[in-house]
Amino acid sequence: MTENRPTNEVSVDRREETVVTQQPGYASSEQVTRDVAAERRQGAFQVNQIIWTIVGILEILLGLRFVLKLIAANAESGFAVFIYGITKPFVAPFEALVGTPTAGATVFEATTLIAMAVYALFTWMLVRVIQVATNRPSARTVTRSVREQTPGSGVSGTGTDRTTNTTSRN
Repeated sequence: MTENRPTNEVSVDRREETVVTQQPGYASSEQVTRDVAAERRQGAFQVNQIIWTIVGILEILLGLRFVLKLIAANAESGFAVFIYGITKPFVAPFEALVGTPTAGATVFEATTLIAMAVYALFTWMLVRVIQVATNRPSARTVTRSVREQTPGSGVSGTGTDRTTNTTSRN
């Protein structure tokens, strides 16, 4: 009797297949395919998600700073003090880059918009470098393990047990 189990998709790029054949002798075969390149891409993808999340939060804070300055929010209120305080180190490198036009209490802080663009561009470049560094088109490892057992024969009742392992890399 032969029993074929369906291929189990443990992860996107890992495949395990087990074939068990039960006859007068016993044989089982297991083949595991592991895509190392896909595992690296998965790790890089998670790192990229973390980076974009952090920069996304920074962009939101900088956007709030820009809007608060634009609508002439009370700079003494707790929320404005918090937003200005947390974003000041990120805007500081760009403060003297361009002038800041004002109309009464309204401030058009172009340096905040420039900081947002620079941080987004820098993040995009960093993520691309990570993607290029971790992208390998093929790094697959295939391991095949075959175990054969024959039933006991004769007076002693002992059989033979043989295991064969084969590993290949692409």
